[in-house]
Amino acid sequence: MPKIDLTEKSSQVKEKKTRTVSLIATSRCNLACRYCYEKHSLTDKKTMELSLAKEVISKYMNEEGYDLVEIDFFGGEPFLAFKFIRDVVDWFHTRTWNKQHRFLIGTNGTILDDEIKEWLYRYRNCINVGLSLDGTKTAHDLCRSGSYDLVSKNLPFFINYSPRQPAKMTISAETIPFAADGIIELENKGILFTANLGFEDQWGDETTKKKLLEIYEEQLSRLVDFYSQRPHLYPVNPLLRAIPDYIGIPDYHENEKREIKRFCGAGHEMVVVDTDGKTYACHRFIPWITGKPAPKDGANCQTAWKPEKCSGCQLIHSCPTCAGFNWEIHGDTAIRTTFHCDAYKLEVIASSHIEWNRLKEKLKNIDNLSNDERKNIKMRLDALWVLVENGI
Repeated sequence: MPKIDLTEKSSQVKEKKTRTVSLIATSRCNLACRYCYEKHSLTDKKTMELSLAKEVISKYMNEEGYDLVEIDFFGGEPFLAFKFIRDVVDWFHTRTWNKQHRFLIGTNGTILDDEIKEWLYRYRNCINVGLSLDGTKTAHDLCRSGSYDLVSKNLPFFINYSPRQPAKMTISAETIPFAADGIIELENKGILFTANLGFEDQWGDETTKKKLLEIYEEQLSRLVDFYSQRPHLYPVNPLLRAIPDYIGIPDYHENEKREIKRFCGAGHEMVVVDTDGKTYACHRFIPWITGKPAPKDGANCQTAWKPEKCSGCQLIHSCPTCAGFNWEIHGDTAIRTTFHCDAYKLEVIASSHIEWNRLKEKLKNIDNLSNDERKNIKMRLDALWVLVENGI
């Protein structure tokens, strides 16, 4: 099955001012994934009340300043609260609203039955269902409670139902040795997906970290070869699209490179409502997830690069960060965690190598390029090669 180009869809969404409202449908889950950040157990596993969901949705669907409202059912495993989700969506469509909407559901894919699938098909034009799928059976089973066979049984449904909604592949310390096999397998199956490492410190002591980074570098090298030989494929996002746009643009202003920019919409365009009705900047601020109270002041309002070493890094605008995890570790949403720095630099080098290989091929058709195109490609090539050869 060919991969679907999301460029058109993405540009359309960006033109709309979007509010994302996440509802914690339930805190219950039927798996115990080893890398899950929802690690603080609850004695009372709750499901949101329908009356609360109606109140929250009505508030944001009538809010000024937004063209599109995304209503995201989150968990736990949301489909453990299928009756609640069904009742919310059915109720929603009995009303007339003055703005566009979209429903999102992220699932581990293990408990879909015929009733759920039939209901989802009724609303397939407005409900996107995202699946967690960690590559190979070995890697998936290692971290996701041996659930691969259950997910695999439902995989045709996900591919056919929501082909534009990427599956999510998470790479952990245990599955780094299987990263390339997993990505190549998903590409060969024609599944749209994203892949990333977690923000958490999964690296162990310095000796263990060094060994894992060496393995990760080998895995990324395999992926460089794989994508360089298949120019029709988009390198998996965000893992291998990790290069700042301004690399190779000599007149890009230094102050624009250093401008403080938010990495996500937490606390701004995004809100999360827990089962008890309390509102948070995102799910990673909820106390039963972090084990600590949520920040009292505004979250995700960075005004300076912290820690100081980040301010001089040329990758600052492409380097991912999580305001919620920053809060959990440092008690400050603006102080970045740096557990992933070394791994991210390897991803940037691999991304650069893929783009360098592809641009080099493009220059072979130099007669079809304008002088400006040739000049820009050569500048980009030179800058990318510095990263590939010298590292970061």
